[in-house]
Amino acid sequence: MPTFYELCQSGGQFFIRRTRRLRQKMVIDESPWTTHARALATWTSLLDGTELNALHPHAACAT
Repeated sequence: MPTFYELCQSGGQFFIRRTRRLRQKMVIDESPWTTHARALATWTSLLDGTELNALHPHAACAT
């Protein structure tokens, strides 16, 4: 299964969600919630390939 990313919004805050498979489990990582401008800057960098650490591993939760 490929890794995929989502730009998410809730209550005026934005974050980026990454979904991937790790050791036969689905793992979801989320960036810190932030303003639209900061999230969009990170999202653009992620798409450009310049932001590889957008998501903090400690925010991971297995589903």
